[in-house]
Amino acid sequence: MIKSVREKKLDNFLDNYKTQKDWNIEKDDHIQNMIFKYKEYLEDYTIVKDKKDYNNIKVGGYVRFIDCNNNMKWGGILLKKIINNDIDYMIIANTENKKLQVSFYRNTIFYKKHTTASDKTRKLFISYLDAPHTYES
Repeated sequence: MIKSVREKKLDNFLDNYKTQKDWNIEKDDHIQNMIFKYKEYLEDYTIVKDKKDYNNIKVGGYVRFIDCNNNMKWGGILLKKIINNDIDYMIIANTENKKLQVSFYRNTIFYKKHTTASDKTRKLFISYLDAPHTYES
């Protein structure tokens, strides 16, 4: 059976169309590449992968994000989460007290819990314990 031009175009379109599984794999690979690229800036941050993770992040934590152009944005402190059926976004304040609206769906979001002075001291103490030491007798 000979296919029409329209059927050939449709077949070509379907052959080039990604499945959800392929799209998810490509997305995960892209995120891993971005994490590797910005490794030093994302230390102690965890990725907010899905709606469940987004619902679990708390106000007062720190947010950094990678925009749709693969640029790292410093973000700031999470002030408010707006959870809506159509779009979920957050209000973030940076160090200059500028407020940003950041869409969960349009950016790759990274989150770190609020760090207290005791958290910083604990991390410093543990890093000291992990460091190689030389002892003189």
